[in-house]
Amino acid sequence: MIDQSPIRRRFRYRCLQGGFWLAERCSWRYRLDIAGMERQARDITGRQFLGTTHRPRLERLVASIRDEAALNAVGRVAAVGTIVRMLVARLCMEEIWGGPEPMTDHLLHPARPPIFIVGLPRTGTTALHKLLAADPLARALLLWEGAFPVMVPTHDAGRRTVAARQAAAVRTVAQMKQLAPQLAGIHELDPFGAEECYWLLVNTVADYIFTFRWRVPGYERFLDGLDESAWDGIYREYLGTLRVLDGGLTDRHWVFKYPFHAPRIGTLARLAPTAIFVQTYRDVGEVVGSFCSLMSTVRTISSDTVDPKEDGVDTLRLISRFAGESEAAAAGVEDRVVRVHYKKMLADPLAVIREIYERAGISLTSAGSAAMTRWLAENPQGRHGRHRYSLEQFGLDTRGVRSACAAYDAMERTLAGRGSA
Repeated sequence: MIDQSPIRRRFRYRCLQGGFWLAERCSWRYRLDIAGMERQARDITGRQFLGTTHRPRLERLVASIRDEAALNAVGRVAAVGTIVRMLVARLCMEEIWGGPEPMTDHLLHPARPPIFIVGLPRTGTTALHKLLAADPLARALLLWEGAFPVMVPTHDAGRRTVAARQAAAVRTVAQMKQLAPQLAGIHELDPFGAEECYWLLVNTVADYIFTFRWRVPGYERFLDGLDESAWDGIYREYLGTLRVLDGGLTDRHWVFKYPFHAPRIGTLARLAPTAIFVQTYRDVGEVVGSFCSLMSTVRTISSDTVDPKEDGVDTLRLISRFAGESEAAAAGVEDRVVRVHYKKMLADPLAVIREIYERAGISLTSAGSAAMTRWLAENPQGRHGRHRYSLEQFGLDTRGVRSACAAYDAMERTLAGRGSA
Protein backbone atom coordinates (compact mmCIF):
# COMPACT_ATOMS: atom_id res chain seq x y z
CA MET A 1 0.00 0.00 0.00
CA ILE A 2 1.21 3.49 -0.81
CA ASP A 3 2.19 5.63 2.14
CA GLN A 4 -0.09 8.65 1.91
CA SER A 5 1.86 10.69 4.48
CA PRO A 6 2.41 14.19 3.09
CA ILE A 7 5.72 15.23 1.58
CA ARG A 8 7.15 18.39 3.05
CA ARG A 9 7.09 20.88 0.20
CA ARG A 10 8.79 24.22 -0.19
CA PHE A 11 6.61 27.30 -0.43
CA ARG A 12 7.45 27.77 -4.12
CA TYR A 13 6.35 24.21 -4.89
CA ARG A 14 3.05 24.72 -3.07
CA CYS A 15 2.44 27.89 -5.09
CA LEU A 16 3.15 26.02 -8.33
CA GLN A 17 0.83 23.25 -7.25
CA GLY A 18 -2.02 25.68 -6.78
CA GLY A 19 -1.32 27.54 -10.00
CA PHE A 20 -1.15 24.37 -12.08
CA TRP A 21 -4.30 22.98 -10.48
CA LEU A 22 -6.11 26.15 -11.56
CA ALA A 23 -4.52 26.07 -15.03
CA GLU A 24 -5.81 22.54 -15.65
CA ARG A 25 -9.33 23.73 -15.03
CA CYS A 26 -9.07 26.88 -17.10
CA SER A 27 -7.35 25.67 -20.27
CA TRP A 28 -7.30 22.49 -22.37
CA ARG A 29 -3.61 23.12 -23.05
CA TYR A 30 -2.67 21.83 -19.59
CA ARG A 31 -4.65 18.60 -19.67
CA LEU A 32 -3.43 15.05 -20.29
CA ASP A 33 -5.49 14.70 -23.43
CA ILE A 34 -3.87 13.15 -26.50
CA ALA A 35 -5.96 15.07 -29.03
CA GLY A 36 -5.18 18.34 -27.26
CA MET A 37 -1.45 17.63 -26.99
CA GLU A 38 -1.20 16.64 -30.64
CA ARG A 39 -3.13 19.77 -31.59
CA GLN A 40 -0.61 21.90 -29.71
CA ALA A 41 2.29 20.20 -31.50
CA ARG A 42 0.66 20.75 -34.91
CA ASP A 43 -0.07 24.40 -34.13
CA ILE A 44 3.55 25.03 -33.09
CA THR A 45 5.14 23.33 -36.08
CA GLY A 46 2.48 24.05 -38.69
CA ARG A 47 2.65 20.42 -39.79
CA GLN A 48 0.52 17.28 -39.73
CA PHE A 49 1.75 13.88 -38.55
CA LEU A 50 2.85 11.76 -41.49
CA GLY A 51 2.70 8.48 -39.59
CA THR A 52 0.91 6.83 -36.68
CA THR A 53 3.50 4.37 -35.34
CA HIS A 54 3.89 6.50 -32.23
CA ARG A 55 0.14 6.54 -31.48
CA PRO A 56 -0.25 3.12 -29.72
CA ARG A 57 2.81 3.92 -27.57
CA LEU A 58 1.43 7.34 -26.69
CA GLU A 59 -2.02 5.97 -25.88
CA ARG A 60 -0.56 3.34 -23.56
CA LEU A 61 1.73 5.88 -21.87
CA VAL A 62 -1.00 8.47 -21.27
CA ALA A 63 -3.47 5.84 -20.02
CA SER A 64 -0.86 4.52 -17.59
CA ILE A 65 -0.01 8.01 -16.35
CA ARG A 66 -3.68 8.77 -15.72
CA ASP A 67 -4.60 5.46 -14.11
CA GLU A 68 -1.48 4.44 -12.23
CA ALA A 69 1.04 7.24 -11.65
CA ALA A 70 -0.89 9.21 -9.00
CA LEU A 71 0.54 12.49 -10.25
CA ASN A 72 -0.28 15.80 -8.61
CA ALA A 73 -1.00 19.00 -10.56
CA VAL A 74 2.70 19.79 -10.93
CA GLY A 75 3.33 16.30 -12.27
CA ARG A 76 0.38 16.31 -14.66
CA VAL A 77 1.22 19.69 -16.20
CA ALA A 78 4.90 18.73 -16.44
CA ALA A 79 3.88 15.50 -18.18
CA VAL A 80 1.83 17.49 -20.70
CA GLY A 81 4.83 19.74 -21.37
CA THR A 82 7.10 16.71 -21.81
CA ILE A 83 4.74 15.02 -24.26
CA VAL A 84 4.16 18.19 -26.30
CA ARG A 85 7.93 18.69 -26.55
CA MET A 86 8.29 15.08 -27.75
CA LEU A 87 5.55 15.48 -30.34
CA VAL A 88 7.03 18.74 -31.63
CA ALA A 89 10.42 17.04 -32.03
CA ARG A 90 8.74 14.15 -33.84
CA LEU A 91 6.97 16.45 -36.29
CA CYS A 92 10.25 18.26 -36.97
CA MET A 93 11.99 14.96 -37.66
CA GLU A 94 9.24 13.84 -40.03
CA GLU A 95 9.71 17.09 -41.93
CA ILE A 96 13.46 16.50 -42.23
CA TRP A 97 13.11 12.81 -43.09
CA GLY A 98 10.37 13.49 -45.61
CA GLY A 99 8.24 10.75 -44.09
CA PRO A 100 7.11 9.11 -40.83
CA GLU A 101 10.44 7.34 -40.34
CA PRO A 102 13.99 7.80 -41.62
CA MET A 103 15.25 5.99 -44.69
CA THR A 104 18.50 4.05 -44.37
CA ASP A 105 20.55 6.96 -45.71
CA HIS A 106 19.13 9.14 -42.92
CA LEU A 107 20.61 6.94 -40.18
CA LEU A 108 23.79 7.78 -38.28
CA HIS A 109 26.84 6.65 -40.30
CA PRO A 110 29.80 8.34 -38.59
CA ALA A 111 33.24 8.25 -40.15
CA ARG A 112 34.82 7.28 -36.79
CA PRO A 113 33.47 4.53 -34.48
CA PRO A 114 30.89 5.84 -31.98
CA ILE A 115 31.23 4.78 -28.35
CA PHE A 116 28.09 3.79 -26.43
CA ILE A 117 28.33 3.57 -22.62
CA VAL A 118 25.59 1.11 -21.70
CA GLY A 119 26.40 0.02 -18.15
CA LEU A 120 23.69 -0.17 -15.50
CA PRO A 121 22.70 3.08 -13.76
CA ARG A 122 24.91 4.23 -10.88
CA THR A 123 27.98 2.31 -12.08
CA GLY A 124 30.12 5.33 -12.91
CA THR A 125 28.63 5.84 -16.37
CA THR A 126 28.17 9.60 -15.91
CA ALA A 127 31.78 10.22 -14.86
CA LEU A 128 33.09 8.02 -17.66
CA HIS A 129 30.87 9.78 -20.19
CA LYS A 130 32.01 13.24 -19.18
CA LEU A 131 35.64 12.11 -19.09
CA LEU A 132 35.41 10.73 -22.62
CA ALA A 133 33.59 13.88 -23.73
CA ALA A 134 36.50 16.02 -22.48
CA ASP A 135 38.61 14.86 -25.42
CA PRO A 136 38.58 17.66 -28.06
CA LEU A 137 38.12 14.96 -30.72
CA ALA A 138 34.99 13.59 -29.03
CA ARG A 139 31.44 14.69 -29.82
CA ALA A 140 28.92 14.21 -27.01
CA LEU A 141 25.22 14.90 -27.15
CA LEU A 142 24.69 18.08 -25.11
CA LEU A 143 21.65 18.44 -22.91
CA TRP A 144 20.29 21.50 -24.72
CA GLU A 145 20.41 19.86 -28.16
CA GLY A 146 19.00 16.59 -26.86
CA ALA A 147 16.09 18.35 -25.18
CA PHE A 148 15.41 20.62 -28.17
CA PRO A 149 17.01 19.02 -31.26
CA VAL A 150 15.29 21.35 -33.75
CA MET A 151 13.04 23.87 -32.02
CA VAL A 152 11.57 25.05 -28.74
CA PRO A 153 7.86 24.14 -28.40
CA THR A 154 6.63 27.74 -28.44
CA HIS A 155 5.17 30.10 -31.04
CA ASP A 156 8.11 32.51 -30.81
CA ALA A 157 9.57 33.54 -34.17
CA GLY A 158 13.10 32.49 -33.22
CA ARG A 159 12.16 29.10 -31.75
CA ARG A 160 14.52 27.19 -34.09
CA THR A 161 17.65 29.17 -33.23
CA VAL A 162 20.48 27.77 -31.16
CA ALA A 163 20.11 30.65 -28.69
CA ALA A 164 16.43 29.89 -28.10
CA ARG A 165 17.07 26.17 -27.65
CA GLN A 166 19.91 26.80 -25.23
CA ALA A 167 17.86 29.30 -23.21
CA ALA A 168 14.99 26.81 -23.00
CA ALA A 169 17.37 24.15 -21.68
CA VAL A 170 18.70 26.56 -19.05
CA ARG A 171 15.13 27.21 -17.88
CA THR A 172 14.32 23.50 -17.86
CA VAL A 173 17.33 22.63 -15.70
CA ALA A 174 16.67 25.56 -13.34
CA GLN A 175 13.08 24.38 -12.86
CA MET A 176 14.19 20.83 -12.11
CA LYS A 177 16.71 22.06 -9.55
CA GLN A 178 14.07 24.21 -7.86
CA LEU A 179 11.60 21.33 -7.68
CA ALA A 180 14.16 18.79 -6.49
CA PRO A 181 17.29 20.48 -5.08
CA GLN A 182 18.41 17.14 -3.60
CA LEU A 183 19.11 15.90 -7.14
CA ALA A 184 22.37 17.87 -7.23
CA GLY A 185 24.12 15.33 -5.01
CA ILE A 186 22.81 12.37 -7.03
CA HIS A 187 22.90 13.40 -10.69
CA GLU A 188 24.19 16.76 -11.88
CA LEU A 189 22.39 18.49 -14.75
CA ASP A 190 24.26 20.95 -16.95
CA PRO A 191 22.35 22.45 -19.91
CA PHE A 192 25.62 22.82 -21.84
CA GLY A 193 27.20 19.55 -20.73
CA ALA A 194 27.26 16.01 -22.07
CA GLU A 195 24.03 14.23 -21.21
CA GLU A 196 22.27 10.91 -21.68
CA CYS A 197 20.63 10.40 -25.05
CA TYR A 198 17.29 9.42 -23.55
CA TRP A 199 16.36 13.01 -24.42
CA LEU A 200 16.21 11.79 -28.02
CA LEU A 201 14.92 8.26 -27.45
CA VAL A 202 11.83 9.57 -25.64
CA ASN A 203 10.67 11.15 -28.91
CA THR A 204 9.91 7.63 -30.13
CA VAL A 205 7.51 7.31 -27.13
CA ALA A 206 9.17 3.97 -26.38
CA ASP A 207 11.59 4.36 -23.51
CA TYR A 208 11.93 2.83 -20.05
CA ILE A 209 12.87 6.26 -18.67
CA PHE A 210 9.13 6.86 -18.24
CA THR A 211 8.89 3.88 -15.88
CA PHE A 212 11.69 5.45 -13.86
CA ARG A 213 10.12 8.91 -13.77
CA TRP A 214 6.56 7.77 -13.02
CA ARG A 215 4.95 4.63 -11.59
CA VAL A 216 3.46 3.30 -14.86
CA PRO A 217 3.49 -0.53 -14.71
CA GLY A 218 0.96 -0.86 -17.55
CA TYR A 219 3.24 1.05 -19.90
CA GLU A 220 6.22 -0.98 -18.70
CA ARG A 221 4.41 -4.22 -19.57
CA PHE A 222 3.63 -2.74 -22.98
CA LEU A 223 7.34 -2.09 -23.61
CA ASP A 224 8.23 -5.56 -22.35
CA GLY A 225 5.94 -7.00 -25.02
CA LEU A 226 7.56 -5.24 -27.99
CA ASP A 227 9.39 -7.56 -30.37
CA GLU A 228 12.70 -7.02 -32.15
CA SER A 229 11.06 -5.63 -35.29
CA ALA A 230 9.39 -2.94 -33.18
CA TRP A 231 12.67 -2.06 -31.45
CA ASP A 232 14.40 -1.98 -34.83
CA GLY A 233 11.99 0.75 -35.97
CA ILE A 234 12.34 2.62 -32.68
CA TYR A 235 16.13 2.68 -32.91
CA ARG A 236 16.01 3.72 -36.54
CA GLU A 237 14.06 6.79 -35.41
CA TYR A 238 16.61 7.44 -32.66
CA LEU A 239 19.57 7.13 -35.05
CA GLY A 240 17.73 9.23 -37.61
CA THR A 241 17.50 12.05 -35.06
CA LEU A 242 21.20 11.72 -34.25
CA ARG A 243 21.99 12.00 -37.95
CA VAL A 244 20.31 15.42 -37.98
CA LEU A 245 22.63 16.58 -35.20
CA ASP A 246 25.69 14.86 -36.62
CA GLY A 247 26.55 17.48 -39.22
CA GLY A 248 28.71 15.03 -41.18
CA LEU A 249 31.44 14.42 -38.60
CA THR A 250 34.67 13.25 -40.19
CA ASP A 251 37.42 14.04 -37.67
CA ARG A 252 35.58 13.46 -34.38
CA HIS A 253 33.81 10.50 -32.77
CA TRP A 254 30.48 10.38 -30.98
CA VAL A 255 30.33 9.43 -27.28
CA PHE A 256 26.91 8.36 -26.01
CA LYS A 257 25.68 7.21 -22.64
CA TYR A 258 22.40 5.64 -21.67
CA PRO A 259 22.02 2.63 -19.34
CA PHE A 260 18.68 1.62 -20.84
CA HIS A 261 20.35 0.97 -24.22
CA ALA A 262 21.90 -2.16 -22.69
CA PRO A 263 19.28 -4.76 -23.74
CA ARG A 264 19.37 -3.34 -27.27
CA ILE A 265 23.11 -3.72 -27.85
CA GLY A 266 22.33 -6.20 -30.62
CA THR A 267 19.95 -3.77 -32.31
CA LEU A 268 22.44 -0.91 -32.13
CA ALA A 269 25.29 -3.15 -33.28
CA ARG A 270 23.35 -4.02 -36.41
CA LEU A 271 22.23 -0.47 -37.20
CA ALA A 272 25.55 1.16 -36.25
CA PRO A 273 28.05 -1.47 -37.44
CA THR A 274 31.21 0.28 -36.21
CA ALA A 275 29.94 1.10 -32.72
CA ILE A 276 31.81 0.05 -29.57
CA PHE A 277 29.92 -0.68 -26.34
CA VAL A 278 31.24 -0.06 -22.82
CA GLN A 279 29.66 -2.17 -20.07
CA THR A 280 30.36 -0.81 -16.58
CA TYR A 281 30.14 -2.90 -13.41
CA ARG A 282 29.78 -2.20 -9.71
CA ASP A 283 28.65 -4.19 -6.69
CA VAL A 284 25.01 -4.86 -7.55
CA GLY A 285 23.81 -4.05 -4.04
CA GLU A 286 25.27 -0.56 -4.37
CA VAL A 287 23.80 -0.22 -7.86
CA VAL A 288 20.27 -1.06 -6.76
CA GLY A 289 20.41 0.98 -3.55
CA SER A 290 21.68 4.07 -5.34
CA PHE A 291 19.15 3.74 -8.16
CA CYS A 292 16.31 3.27 -5.67
CA SER A 293 17.29 6.56 -4.08
CA LEU A 294 17.43 8.35 -7.43
CA MET A 295 14.12 6.91 -8.61
CA SER A 296 12.36 7.83 -5.38
CA THR A 297 13.74 11.37 -5.54
CA VAL A 298 12.63 11.88 -9.14
CA ARG A 299 9.16 10.44 -8.54
CA THR A 300 8.48 12.77 -5.62
CA ILE A 301 8.83 15.73 -8.00
CA SER A 302 5.55 14.75 -9.64
CA SER A 303 3.60 12.86 -6.99
CA ASP A 304 2.54 13.44 -3.41
CA THR A 305 2.36 9.70 -2.64
CA VAL A 306 5.41 8.08 -1.10
CA ASP A 307 6.15 4.37 -1.02
CA PRO A 308 9.88 3.61 -0.76
CA LYS A 309 9.22 -0.14 -0.71
CA GLU A 310 7.24 0.08 -3.96
CA ASP A 311 10.11 2.06 -5.44
CA GLY A 312 12.40 -0.75 -4.28
CA VAL A 313 10.26 -3.36 -6.02
CA ASP A 314 10.15 -1.28 -9.22
CA THR A 315 13.89 -0.67 -9.17
CA LEU A 316 14.86 -4.29 -8.62
CA ARG A 317 12.50 -5.42 -11.37
CA LEU A 318 14.03 -2.95 -13.83
CA ILE A 319 17.65 -3.58 -12.84
CA SER A 320 17.32 -7.38 -12.81
CA ARG A 321 15.69 -7.34 -16.24
CA PHE A 322 18.26 -5.00 -17.74
CA ALA A 323 21.19 -6.76 -16.07
CA GLY A 324 20.19 -10.14 -17.46
CA GLU A 325 19.29 -8.91 -20.93
CA SER A 326 22.41 -6.75 -21.22
CA GLU A 327 24.67 -9.70 -20.40
CA ALA A 328 22.96 -11.80 -23.08
CA ALA A 329 23.06 -8.97 -25.63
CA ALA A 330 26.74 -8.22 -24.99
CA ALA A 331 27.64 -11.89 -25.44
CA GLY A 332 26.33 -11.68 -29.00
CA VAL A 333 28.85 -8.97 -29.98
CA GLU A 334 31.64 -9.76 -27.52
CA ASP A 335 34.39 -8.43 -29.80
CA ARG A 336 32.80 -4.96 -29.67
CA VAL A 337 32.28 -4.82 -25.89
CA VAL A 338 34.65 -3.37 -23.30
CA ARG A 339 33.88 -4.43 -19.71
CA VAL A 340 35.01 -1.97 -17.05
CA HIS A 341 34.75 -2.21 -13.27
CA TYR A 342 33.84 0.85 -11.22
CA LYS A 343 36.87 0.41 -8.96
CA LYS A 344 39.23 0.35 -11.92
CA MET A 345 37.72 3.61 -13.17
CA LEU A 346 38.39 5.19 -9.78
CA ALA A 347 41.91 3.80 -9.52
CA ASP A 348 43.19 4.49 -13.04
CA PRO A 349 40.66 6.24 -15.27
CA LEU A 350 43.08 7.00 -18.09
CA ALA A 351 43.99 3.31 -18.34
CA VAL A 352 40.29 2.61 -18.88
CA ILE A 353 40.16 5.29 -21.56
CA ARG A 354 43.13 3.78 -23.37
CA GLU A 355 41.47 0.35 -23.32
CA ILE A 356 38.27 1.76 -24.82
CA TYR A 357 40.16 3.72 -27.48
CA GLU A 358 42.25 0.69 -28.42
CA ARG A 359 39.10 -1.39 -28.97
CA ALA A 360 37.57 1.41 -31.05
CA GLY A 361 40.74 1.96 -33.07
CA ILE A 362 40.97 5.57 -31.90
CA SER A 363 44.24 7.26 -30.92
CA LEU A 364 44.39 9.12 -27.63
CA THR A 365 46.28 12.31 -28.47
CA SER A 366 48.37 14.29 -26.01
CA ALA A 367 45.74 17.06 -26.17
CA GLY A 368 43.01 14.54 -25.35
CA SER A 369 44.97 13.08 -22.46
CA ALA A 370 45.69 16.56 -21.07
CA ALA A 371 42.03 17.60 -21.34
CA MET A 372 40.90 14.47 -19.52
CA THR A 373 43.50 14.98 -16.79
CA ARG A 374 42.21 18.53 -16.28
CA TRP A 375 38.62 17.25 -16.08
CA LEU A 376 39.59 14.73 -13.41
CA ALA A 377 41.32 17.43 -11.36
CA GLU A 378 38.31 19.76 -11.61
CA ASN A 379 35.71 17.09 -10.87
CA PRO A 380 36.76 15.00 -7.86
CA GLN A 381 34.37 12.31 -6.69
CA GLY A 382 31.76 13.67 -4.27
CA ARG A 383 32.15 17.26 -5.47
CA HIS A 384 28.39 17.79 -5.17
CA GLY A 385 27.99 16.07 -1.82
CA ARG A 386 27.80 12.49 -0.68
CA HIS A 387 24.87 10.38 -1.84
CA ARG A 388 23.51 8.41 1.14
CA TYR A 389 21.17 5.44 0.80
CA SER A 390 20.60 1.86 1.96
CA LEU A 391 18.81 -1.17 0.55
CA GLU A 392 16.86 -1.58 3.78
CA GLN A 393 15.03 1.73 3.44
CA PHE A 394 13.54 0.38 0.20
CA GLY A 395 12.57 -3.00 1.63
CA LEU A 396 15.42 -4.89 -0.05
CA ASP A 397 18.39 -6.95 1.10
CA THR A 398 21.71 -7.88 -0.44
CA ARG A 399 20.95 -11.58 -0.86
CA GLY A 400 17.71 -10.93 -2.75
CA VAL A 401 19.38 -8.37 -5.00
CA ARG A 402 22.28 -10.68 -5.86
CA SER A 403 19.90 -13.53 -6.60
CA ALA A 404 17.79 -11.36 -8.91
CA CYS A 405 20.87 -10.20 -10.83
CA ALA A 406 22.87 -13.44 -10.77
CA ALA A 407 24.57 -13.24 -14.19
CA TYR A 408 25.58 -9.62 -13.70
CA ASP A 409 26.73 -10.31 -10.16
CA ALA A 410 28.94 -13.19 -11.35
CA MET A 411 30.58 -11.02 -14.01
CA GLU A 412 31.09 -8.15 -11.56
CA ARG A 413 32.77 -10.48 -9.08
CA THR A 414 35.05 -11.86 -11.77
CA LEU A 415 36.10 -8.38 -12.89
CA ALA A 416 36.66 -7.34 -9.28
CA GLY A 417 38.78 -10.45 -8.63
CA ARG A 418 36.43 -11.73 -5.92
CA GLY A 419 35.37 -14.97 -7.63
CA SER A 420 31.99 -16.59 -6.97
CA ALA A 421 29.83 -15.80 -3.93
